[in-house]
Amino acid sequence: AIDDHCPHKGGPLSQGIVHGAAVTCPLHNWVISLETGKALGADEGSVRTIPVKVDDDRLFIALEALASKAA
Repeated sequence: AIDDHCPHKGGPLSQGIVHGAAVTCPLHNWVISLETGKALGADEGSVRTIPVKVDDDRLFIALEALASKAA
């Protein structure tokens, strides 16, 4: 999982188009890796990633990672 803001101008990545393992920001077409959070291509920057795990039909989000990065 990644934060919902583009590193360029803070665009809402949740409103972007997901293609493969990346999402394109709807504001300025920056492409962000869903695996690493890094901007792809010539663009530079990154967003915070949050570890997730799927176990059976349940999704687990590492909330402790969110707490430690917020401090």
